[in-house]
Amino acid sequence: LGVLNPSSDLPVRGLSMVAQLQTPSRRLLLPTALDARNNNNNSSLREVAPGEGVDALISRRLEEVGQHILRVEVSYSNNGAKTLRKFYRFNVTDPLQITTESVIRSGDDTCLASIRVENIMEKQGATGGAVAISSIEFDAADGLSATQINVEDESDESDDPVQNITKRQSALELYD
Repeated sequence: LGVLNPSSDLPVRGLSMVAQLQTPSRRLLLPTALDARNNNNNSSLREVAPGEGVDALISRRLEEVGQHILRVEVSYSNNGAKTLRKFYRFNVTDPLQITTESVIRSGDDTCLASIRVENIMEKQGATGGAVAISSIEFDAADGLSATQINVEDESDESDDPVQNITKRQSALELYD
């Protein structure tokens, strides 16, 4: 998030920014460097000179599917206290569907599992809906181990470990 002072002669004083994320089930306060409660009286973060700007990074892992609202409130004093509120609505979807294609048992101590990772993104953005996968790993249950079976794809001649899968494409991995 950024705050820009467009004035050519007046500084912005008493700057404070609060960000809140509303998910389908709860509201979360997102800490920022410009939040007055986290500022510890550091006045250098609370004043913006004419023509200057201040950026504040916020991040939060999005674990819930559905409609989300990011609420940003900026307060400042410039000939009196002023407040600006903005709301940003966005939808969070699952980009991948992970399914077990087949499991073949071989005795009591070995089985072969085929796992498919499919890109199910609905909307195509600037990247065309592609998802970059840098690695796929299978976490076995306690007491078991997993070994990836390498199946060479002769059509892929690059050494790049990142695999791009576009909409409705999938990556298939085999584990023993």
